[in-house]
Amino acid sequence: MEESHDSLKEELLDINDTLMALLQGIQERPDFTDERFHDWKKGCADIRQQIMDEVFRVAVIGPIKSGKSTFINSLFKGDYLKRGAGVVTSIVTRIRSGKNLKARLFFKTWSEVNADIEQALVLFPSWDRQTTDNTFDIRRAEDRKALTRALDKLSPELRITDGTFNSNSVLLSLYLKGYDRFSTYISTDSSDAEFSGKRFTEHQEFAGEDSLAVYLKDIELEIDSRSLDSTIEIADCQGSDSPNPHHLVMIQDYLMRAHFIVYVISSRTGLRQADVHFLTMLKTMGISENILFIVNCDLSEHESQEDMLNIVNKIKEELALVQPAPVVYAFSALFNLFRSMSDGLSKRDGLRLAHWEEEADMVSFSQDEKKKFESVLNSKLSQERSSLLLKNHIERINIMVSGILRWIETNKELMEKDASGASSAIETMGKHHERMMQMRTLIKSTLNGAKDEIMIKIKSEIDKFFNVHTGGAISEATQFINDHEIAVEKYRSKLEASGFSGSLYLLFQEFKQAVDSFMAQTINPEIARFSSLLEQRIQKALDSVAQPFYSMAIEDIEGLKASVSNQAQVLTAGSAGQRLLSLDSLKFSSGITLPSSSTTLNYSSKIRAGAAMRLGLYSMTKFFKKVIKKSPEDEREEQMKALQDGVRLIKGETQEAIKFHFENYRENFKFQYIAKLLDAATEHLYTILLERYQSYDTDIQTLEQMVEKKGAEREEIINFLKQVESDARTIQDHIEKFRNRINKAA
Repeated sequence: MEESHDSLKEELLDINDTLMALLQGIQERPDFTDERFHDWKKGCADIRQQIMDEVFRVAVIGPIKSGKSTFINSLFKGDYLKRGAGVVTSIVTRIRSGKNLKARLFFKTWSEVNADIEQALVLFPSWDRQTTDNTFDIRRAEDRKALTRALDKLSPELRITDGTFNSNSVLLSLYLKGYDRFSTYISTDSSDAEFSGKRFTEHQEFAGEDSLAVYLKDIELEIDSRSLDSTIEIADCQGSDSPNPHHLVMIQDYLMRAHFIVYVISSRTGLRQADVHFLTMLKTMGISENILFIVNCDLSEHESQEDMLNIVNKIKEELALVQPAPVVYAFSALFNLFRSMSDGLSKRDGLRLAHWEEEADMVSFSQDEKKKFESVLNSKLSQERSSLLLKNHIERINIMVSGILRWIETNKELMEKDASGASSAIETMGKHHERMMQMRTLIKSTLNGAKDEIMIKIKSEIDKFFNVHTGGAISEATQFINDHEIAVEKYRSKLEASGFSGSLYLLFQEFKQAVDSFMAQTINPEIARFSSLLEQRIQKALDSVAQPFYSMAIEDIEGLKASVSNQAQVLTAGSAGQRLLSLDSLKFSSGITLPSSSTTLNYSSKIRAGAAMRLGLYSMTKFFKKVIKKSPEDEREEQMKALQDGVRLIKGETQEAIKFHFENYRENFKFQYIAKLLDAATEHLYTILLERYQSYDTDIQTLEQMVEKKGAEREEIINFLKQVESDARTIQDHIEKFRNRINKAA
């Protein structure tokens, strides 16, 4: 894979650099002042930069403890990743091959840390600290002490919910525990730290310790390995079955930028319901096509090869119900890792490897599957990257070379004509030049007009999609909030142990978890699908605008050749059906990405205050009932009524928070994504069309000066043009061979 793509990339760079050198040689002559050479050189420089900046992203995902990190370590043949941070943190670790061994850690800002804590403190039962600005700041010693007291007061019933530790109390504890260690790393702005060489392993302490990992936003590793091309980024993503919906959002955000997915399933657990849900979500998002599945076999878990194959076949059958014709390979990532680093294994791991080596049948099967997987992965990566990254570049280069050849033929033929013939030809070309200038203005105005018209229509669709009354995303979210049932009655038994405030907190956490999960599992995929539909409309609309101009350019080139040339020269004019725009490639090269779908719903203190007020009212009513000798209600009844009122207050605030979130997201989606994508697309099309028209445009004044050359000077110019033509045709031959290589790779 790497050699194939690398060789294609190097060949393309060589073609591009050869063209740049040719253009430089033309520009160095004072005889030729055509502005096209400057524009073409700039185009070559842009192509080189885009090729060098390419990053092909592969997301490795799967359930927690399925062996994702082990699989990636096996790819790089070393124990580089350590992921022991459990399910509390949400980190994407990005890995590339490079010249050095280094880890770069990106930290949250103080505002992001404090925002996390404030969200976790919403309705926190033992938190009652009030500050002058009503905000929490972990940098203040009094705030840290108050938070410590609040956690200490938290009853065991509130620390554990539904059999697991309460994620908010755990998060708060981790922030406090890691503060002293991390306070020197974090600032008000984005910050990072680098661990290279012998200090590389120090980064594992941050990733593997919860109280440190909680402060991390991202990890980037560079590994001095030739296992993969440096332009391939492998991402170790948080477990797809994490109970924290925000972790799922982290995966979704990366998946929307990824080009390929490797999904890891453990043979110990098989395909689980969480996998089915996740794969269904990928379908909704429209990104389920480019997936390779790995069944990561634990050789110690299986009695025999037959036992292992039965489990693998069962997983394949179940996968086929979710993913049509899944591509599945089964091997042991840990065995591959141990084998690759056998000299550096601990005694214990060495014994495990030796034991596995004795299982000849299972090892043979695993190694065969590994080779098949690597072959398919290498082929797919090479195919995808070549198609995505190289085809568009070579077509642009070909247009420029064709323009040079057209320019050479024009000059050569004029130099060979008599004065009358040259004058007539120059007059014809002058008319074409005027047409070119008119077309240049027309193309610009037409594309801008189309862009504005498309944006108006799409803005209307976006507003409709995010409108609470029109059945789009926000309507679906608010409907879920309205319809979601909370079994308040089950909290009656918790009131005695947890009190009213604690029970309200538990109720709120249950509801918030449901809302966050619904947003991550249902709404975010719908947004991704909606975005994909809009992109298809943009692509179709701009294609319909640009293609006629491209066809006209081809016709004009043929017309100019017929009116000026005495010979039937074969110059590449391009195909009228050629696709001029690929939004996927454009997003890739421009770095335009869908806004993060992370949802932070802000709640005010009105919920607690309102519920407490209702509780006070019900308690007062009970008091008066006692005074007038009426039988009192059940001693918990007023608290249950207050909890029911609390549910209504929570739902109301959630509705408002959802609306506020979507209003902000809608505007970001419009102007930070769609508008930017449209701008980039129209500018790209303008450049492509201009390059096409420039391939037959010419500088009339320069032509007139050329025709006036006499004797040896004239002969020297003709010889120079012949040499440039020879060089340009050599480049054109190289382009044709390169096209064939790309088609074979695909």
